[in-house]
Amino acid sequence: MVATLTPVKWSIDDYHRMIEAGMLGDRRAELLWGEIVEMAPEGKPHAHLSSRAGDYIREKLAGRAKVREANRGMTDHGDN
Repeated sequence: MVATLTPVKWSIDDYHRMIEAGMLGDRRAELLWGEIVEMAPEGKPHAHLSSRAGDYIREKLAGRAKVREANRGMTDHGDN
């Protein structure tokens, strides 16, 4: 007999409850297509390009929408 494994797909509500309960600790994780995926820390190139993309979108939307970037900020010393 062969067992069939079915992965659990998490909802956004499940994910938020896990965060509130402290189940993920200090892990950098995101919910992608129902799966919790551990993410690498954001590096300087990613932070720079995200900032430039935000500036570009703000310019193109010209006040028709609010654009907010989600980043932790970085210093010139490479800390994040």
